Amino acid sequence: MTTLDQKAYCTVKQIAADASFCFSEGMLRYYLLHANKNGLKKAIRKIGRKVLIRRDYFVEWLETKSK
Repeated sequence: MTTLDQKAYCTVKQIAADASFCFSEGMLRYYLLHANKNGLKKAIRKIGRKVLIRRDYFVEWLETKSK
């Protein structure tokens, strides 16, 4: 994966459909709902009603949660 791909923004559905992550859409939406408390806020961008997740920050957040 190139650096540009890792900095790409993905929708919740794209992350849920990605085989390298084991999250359902519902799980992701729960984490997004509580992003202020769980530290995921850094990875989220909202444009109107559209929610985008920055892939590299999401992976970083995931790695910190697995400790």
